[in-house]
Amino acid sequence: MFNESRKETKNMTKLHHTEYKKNYKNYILSTIEEDSEGKPITTEQEKINYIFNRFNSEYGWNIERVGKFKAMSEWLSGLALNIEFYNDAIVDLAVKMGSIDPNPSEKLKDKVAANYWDFMANVILGFKPKKGA
Repeated sequence: MFNESRKETKNMTKLHHTEYKKNYKNYILSTIEEDSEGKPITTEQEKINYIFNRFNSEYGWNIERVGKFKAMSEWLSGLALNIEFYNDAIVDLAVKMGSIDPNPSEKLKDKVAANYWDFMANVILGFKPKKGA
């Protein structure tokens, strides 16, 4: 039994970044169901525009000061979106999304948690908002 589960774990491996970034995009967008007024947001583009509109209105002032990437990272770390934020959940999410192999070392867990907000900012800034968003 032990060998079987070990073999199973070995077959689950890290995905190419183009694949796991798609998983993160789907994950992030799945957390957005309605706008600030409670109206449903259903399409991918509406969700992307919603994220960028909120970011720009709530944190746009910080872009000139620290740059768009760092401003997005800081905005996310303030729990602007309903995404994972506990370290263990962040590591579990990384395994689920395919960005790290199952059973990561403590060193890798720490690295994933430490870089999470920057990583998520990078993923979101890769989305394409429509003009005006």
